[in-house]
Amino acid sequence: MKQFNLLYVFSLAIALALTSCSGKDGINGEIGPQGPTGQRGPQGEQGGQGADGADGTNGVGFDELTKYGHLTMVLEGTRPDGVEFRNSTAFKFTPVEGNELNVSNILKVTENVDITNYEFQIRRFFSSPDDSYQYSRLDFSNFSIDNLGENNEEVVDVQLSIRQYAVIGDDNKYFIMDDTFYTDSEGVSGFEITDITFDAETNHLTFSYSLNVDGNNNDSGNDLSISGTADVYVLEQIEQDLDN
Repeated sequence: MKQFNLLYVFSLAIALALTSCSGKDGINGEIGPQGPTGQRGPQGEQGGQGADGADGTNGVGFDELTKYGHLTMVLEGTRPDGVEFRNSTAFKFTPVEGNELNVSNILKVTENVDITNYEFQIRRFFSSPDDSYQYSRLDFSNFSIDNLGENNEEVVDVQLSIRQYAVIGDDNKYFIMDDTFYTDSEGVSGFEITDITFDAETNHLTFSYSLNVDGNNNDSGNDLSISGTADVYVLEQIEQDLDN
């Protein structure tokens, strides 16, 4: 019996010794071939439009060329190819070269006994003004008003010129307007200047205008309605005594 117990204990010790020993790791097997690429899933819905970016800064000279206000113009009629159109724009740019001011942004006041006459020359360009390359413009010249702001205010004369202005349609077709209209021009009717305001301290002038021109007297070749507004600051030249 004692011999059996010793044998049992000896066998158990051998078993424990064997189980406590760990063998070396085997060599990793080779990587198997890559499986086929799965099918591409459906495209997701388009995301919403992002927020507008911040406005950029104005280019050099922009503020100087636009500080004296603007003219707007709306053209309504039929193009030379028979398609009806409506075109609107703003002429924002004022020449600031000294020799141009007397035809582009000036006020002359003449006082008589019973009448004070205000004569304006207002010119605004569609783009940065340049005599050779950017000459699209809108002019109010010989614009004469007696007793401006008084009860007996009267528009004496006005001349409107549209120079080298391209009317461009949504179909990318265009024609050129290069016309001058007087209050008493042939084919011109309903030429009106209304809602005139003028601040004599700041020389701030605003008004609305409208006229109709028949097809034989404008470059669209069809009856045309022209209207718009002015919101400008005009300049007065200081008389210089060149003898002193």
